[in-house]
Amino acid sequence: MRVYLIDGYSLLYRAFYALPQSIATSSGLPTNALYGFTSMVLKLLDSEEEVGIGVVWDGGLPAFRTEVYPEYKAQRSAMPEELRVQLDHLDEILEAMNIPVVRVEGFEADDVLATVSRRLPEGVELYIVTGDQDAMQLVDGRVRVLRTTRGVSETKVYGRREVMEEYGVAPEQIPDYKALVGDPSDNIPGVRGIGPKSAASLLRRFGSVEGIYEHLEEVEAKGTRRKLEEGRENAFLSLELARMRFDVPVEFDPERLRFRGVAPGVRDVLLRRYEFRSLEPRIAGLPVSGGGRPRPESAVRVVEDEVEPSLEPVAVAPAGDGRWCAAVAEDEVRLVQGLPERPLQVHDAKGVGVRGAHFDTYLAGYLVKPGLGSYDLDALAAERGVSDVEARHPEPVVREAARRAALVRALVPRLDAELKEMGLSRLYYEVELPLADVLAGMERVGMPVDVRTLEEVGREIEGRIAELEEEIFEHVGHPFNIGSPKQLSEVLFEELGLPPVRRTKTGYSTDAKVLQQLAIEHPVAEKIIAWRELAKLKGTYVEGLLKLVGEDGRIHTTLNQTTTATGRISSDSPNLQNIPVRTETGMRIRDAFTASPGRVLVVADYSQIELRILAHMSREPALVEAFKNGEDIHTRTAAEVFDVRPESVTPELRRRAKMVNFGILYGISGYGLATRLGNVHPAEADRYIQRYFERHPRVTEFIRKSLAEAEELGYATTLFGRRRYVPELRNKNKNVRKLGERIAFNARVQGSAADIIKVAMVDLAPRIGSLGADMLMQVHDELVFDVDRDRVEEVAALAAERMVAAYDLDPPLEVEVKAGERWGRVKPLGGG
Repeated sequence: MRVYLIDGYSLLYRAFYALPQSIATSSGLPTNALYGFTSMVLKLLDSEEEVGIGVVWDGGLPAFRTEVYPEYKAQRSAMPEELRVQLDHLDEILEAMNIPVVRVEGFEADDVLATVSRRLPEGVELYIVTGDQDAMQLVDGRVRVLRTTRGVSETKVYGRREVMEEYGVAPEQIPDYKALVGDPSDNIPGVRGIGPKSAASLLRRFGSVEGIYEHLEEVEAKGTRRKLEEGRENAFLSLELARMRFDVPVEFDPERLRFRGVAPGVRDVLLRRYEFRSLEPRIAGLPVSGGGRPRPESAVRVVEDEVEPSLEPVAVAPAGDGRWCAAVAEDEVRLVQGLPERPLQVHDAKGVGVRGAHFDTYLAGYLVKPGLGSYDLDALAAERGVSDVEARHPEPVVREAARRAALVRALVPRLDAELKEMGLSRLYYEVELPLADVLAGMERVGMPVDVRTLEEVGREIEGRIAELEEEIFEHVGHPFNIGSPKQLSEVLFEELGLPPVRRTKTGYSTDAKVLQQLAIEHPVAEKIIAWRELAKLKGTYVEGLLKLVGEDGRIHTTLNQTTTATGRISSDSPNLQNIPVRTETGMRIRDAFTASPGRVLVVADYSQIELRILAHMSREPALVEAFKNGEDIHTRTAAEVFDVRPESVTPELRRRAKMVNFGILYGISGYGLATRLGNVHPAEADRYIQRYFERHPRVTEFIRKSLAEAEELGYATTLFGRRRYVPELRNKNKNVRKLGERIAFNARVQGSAADIIKVAMVDLAPRIGSLGADMLMQVHDELVFDVDRDRVEEVAALAAERMVAAYDLDPPLEVEVKAGERWGRVKPLGGG
């Protein structure tokens, strides 16, 4: 039997920091850590037919460590309030899932796990589930570590070989390894100046810390020998702290951990109380203690039919080989060849290749409750009390298609009623549903790519990266792996002696914010920032894009309609919306995207749409008049905020005013604005924001009313009625509530902008199609078209006209149109 023992606090913290803190119940209870923890447990239960499972919790800091080193784990901050309130609910979830808990007072979870690992009965394999490296010392023939490597969704199994590959030492040498390099997460000091590579090399040669010090005179490198001599006391202290105990008074009976099924009321706890509806399909497949797996409450018969089903519309699901299952009655599904030519009801029309769907339960689920990320058919059905069905057919693929078609048929009237009740029917039927066909067409056409240009840009970036590496190594005095956070930390804070800015669980941080602060102290930090930016461009937007060019010479991105809570369309595999446009290198990458042979790219872009929406929704005269008079809005704001005449506004003042204008849209703080502006004190940035609100009182009042309404209702709405739920507004923590305020206000403005461009896309697609043009891409407020040369002016005028007509805004929408053969080199046209 395989037994999984979960290091409780390790997994809980990992889930908390990996998943968005916006995950919460409708009552405002944060549940991101609970959700991630539960998801991992379900993943483990699904991995084997016969498993044991338990959660091991710390029983307090052990005296045998704190007595020898009072600073042991003393640096750890208190548990965040948003996590503490979740911890109070975890016992209920574990009880509902019938997962036993192990806790021994005065001992850490690591020591409990160590003791258990040495008491395994014959035939039992132990997998320790953790995010920490401590448990690696326990790995042997029947003990492995299942380590969460990225959040809680990705894991890696460590046996002896994997430990040696990653750390360069055997599992039993891990305590010695930690004694040398230290462990900031546990406040284990280690030997100052000894890094991972040196530690591994020393241990491979001498075997242990004791062996190293017994043969210290044989260490040839004088600097290393000196560090070891100076750090002898810390080395042996750290070794005592790092070694796990194997004598914890704990009983271990694998049979007590054998999983025999969830409690009968598990759905009430997970699906209703904590609203983990996306997990419902995984819960449904688990056995219930005292019985078998849940049985469907109803069944449908599958009839193979040569003719089309008579019901209009009909709910369908693909059954493979060109066959479709069509649900025509509560107890009957017909298996037909090819799609019936009639309006269809389906789940994820774009995903299964249905065009012109009459109803899409996937999109309806998203619109009713955006921000979940997953709109699984079974979860939607369970949430609405729709009973699962069993289909009778010898082929598994047909049975599953029949089951799904029957669920769609039952769900449609329920979701349709919800859309009407929430005032979302028009947005759904006139925008989201037809948009799915538009996006499918864009994905199918793809973006033409000039591979030679992309390769050329790659060589240019490689050359600049090599130059930066030489400059960085010259500053440091020797080569090192710039991409390794550990090595970079050693270079910056130990060798160069720069002041550490922030400590993390694995050491001192070297993230972008830290490097920006260090750039004031040493020029090497600025070069490292540039190196990272270029390395990312090369890996993501050159090498990554080259791998995705199809045989047709195009890149076919996926345009997601349901991934953002604001309603914005997103792009992935690859993400073509995030190609940098403010750098020369980024524009060179855009140069690689071209028009089709003999054609021209036409790019239509809304001008300052979010600021215009703010003017419209707030009815602020200063903003409305500025736009109607054709004034430069940033120059006008600069004049008002900095109290100068418009003609006296310098480029620098205009830049600052632009930051203020867009900062207001995103609820930026004085500190945040100061950081963006640079060389400005937060108090001064606060004054900029205050002056803005003094000169724009209706904006102030609009924000106040928007937040009050969102707090009362639990959601913010766009001009089209789209909802963005904001449970953060009801959170007890002040910082979380402030985040909710920014989300709520931004959702009104950014969500409205997203709706407007969607309306324009639905309106434009058939019109430009009739002119022989293709819509290729949408990047936030920008649409890209592939157009015949002799149709450029016609398509440009049509795009500008229909994009402006998408919503009757006051002040009116404005569109700038450009054209060119390459995306990075489009130039403004005379009209538009």
